[in-house]
Amino acid sequence: MNGVYFLGIMTLVLVVDMLVALRFLRMADRAESEVGVPRKTGGLDPLAARRFARIMLVATPIMWLFCVAFSFGLFGSTGNIIPIKF
Repeated sequence: MNGVYFLGIMTLVLVVDMLVALRFLRMADRAESEVGVPRKTGGLDPLAARRFARIMLVATPIMWLFCVAFSFGLFGSTGNIIPIKF
């Protein structure tokens, strides 16, 4: 696999992860805005959703940087992935 394809696919996957994290933040905000309404059984815990979203928002750019380094061959030989060269 070419490093460009690998980086493109991983970028697409990580953008979707960022969108999922933003969705979790929006869900947590909506759950907290329903003040005075009794909680549903099995409802969303806003603190847990916000914590999960923050983890995703921090881990996604770090993972992208790892994939960039991997695509450019900074970790040495990488099996079947051909590094990007300029």
